[in-house]
Amino acid sequence: MLSEKSLVRVYGDRDYMHTTMLRHQGVTVAFAMDKDRRIRYSVLHLSPGAERGELDASYWHDDPAELRFPTEITQVGYAIAGATRLPVVKRGGRVEAGANEVPDPDEIDPFLSSTARLTAAAPFQVVSDGTHLMVFRQSIDAGHPDAVHKLTKGGSSAAASGDYVKHNGAKVPLVENTLLCDRFVLVGTELKPVMEVRFQRSRHSTWPASAKDTPGTKDMEGRPFYEPTQELTFVRGLSGGAFSVLLLPTEVQGSRRWQIFAVNSRTKLIDSFNVAQASNGLFNTQGSGRDPGFGAAGTALRFNGTSHVDLGSPAALQLGGKTYTLEAWINPAAHDGMILAKNDRAVGGDFSFAIDATGYLTLMHRVPDSTVKSTRPVAIGRYTHVAAIVEAGKGVRLYLDGEPAGEKSVNLAHDTTTKVLIGAEYDNGRPVSVFSGDIDEIRIWGRARTREELAKERGQRLVGDEPGLLAY
Repeated sequence: MLSEKSLVRVYGDRDYMHTTMLRHQGVTVAFAMDKDRRIRYSVLHLSPGAERGELDASYWHDDPAELRFPTEITQVGYAIAGATRLPVVKRGGRVEAGANEVPDPDEIDPFLSSTARLTAAAPFQVVSDGTHLMVFRQSIDAGHPDAVHKLTKGGSSAAASGDYVKHNGAKVPLVENTLLCDRFVLVGTELKPVMEVRFQRSRHSTWPASAKDTPGTKDMEGRPFYEPTQELTFVRGLSGGAFSVLLLPTEVQGSRRWQIFAVNSRTKLIDSFNVAQASNGLFNTQGSGRDPGFGAAGTALRFNGTSHVDLGSPAALQLGGKTYTLEAWINPAAHDGMILAKNDRAVGGDFSFAIDATGYLTLMHRVPDSTVKSTRPVAIGRYTHVAAIVEAGKGVRLYLDGEPAGEKSVNLAHDTTTKVLIGAEYDNGRPVSVFSGDIDEIRIWGRARTREELAKERGQRLVGDEPGLLAY
């Protein structure tokens, strides 16, 4: 009779805190995080040529291998900004190599010089997409001893002094309680990071340094380009590894979506994110849906001529006198209805964004001669993308389906107490000009969007953390 010990493979070389296991391409791989936040793995290698006996326990690695993470990190949805490099730290301490110093590989601390240092001591998860093993882990917070901060000229550092990016006088951390993702390929019994193609001189995936810059898998010094760690910045406030990631099929053949659940330690709520899988297997934060104009309303709000939504009067939406942009998809069942308003006819307000009785898009501020009217009407019974760009000191520009539809120089009103309503505006506290039809994808920005942005992104979903986005 076999003893229980002969059926179990025990690694007692170090103290382990968190473990996980999965099958990938028919192979079982086990992972564990030790007390020093190093993630190690072992592969159950049942190769026909290996003769270690009849028990599976004999076919695990003799010594778990440490998972090697990239030396760069990028924010999901902001690929155009490029990757941020971690500081190069010398072994035996925390001294960072100088800008023009190139230490030998055996002089570099692989943990402190890679995104491995950003791993929080918390449960992690590994997902197989059939091609890659994807490691999801919580990042450390800004106060952690291994935290690094952003430099104004690119890169990051943990040095006491430097030209750091600052917000309200404080250094901006590279990561803070967000979700990190890295991809690996299984080659035999070894997990290797994914390589990628970039321009050899600029080291950027889309921006060449010059017309002579050519793409390749290595830079001009022969250093390979590895896919950077992906930071999912929209997953915020993580604590204790309280998250779960699934890759789900859809009714569309060949299309899958990432489903992420995460406990937000700041709000004490569970955040849910459903993100399309990109063609490269990562995350498509721009969405995969069609233009609502083609008949796909999605989850629009339907107003029956008597209903409205009250957003209150948050400080972020005090727009009077400021530059801002309003956007929405609308499918009116009738004309003469308010799309979005922060106004009370009896006491004043900031703005009224509406379809008038003749079907024209209007934006009005409660000061004399301040109404802007579109050059063409909005059709009943079909989806139209409407937008108003308000620039302080310049005026208002209206857009229909991404195309210019009127502009005017106007004075801007300012009010801090009137509530923001979707589908109506107030008259002495009573909702009037109530919208009839569907309203979808309302976006309020604290900046002037460009015509190109409106045309390109009007049919795409947002993540919610885009620069300048006030409400979505």
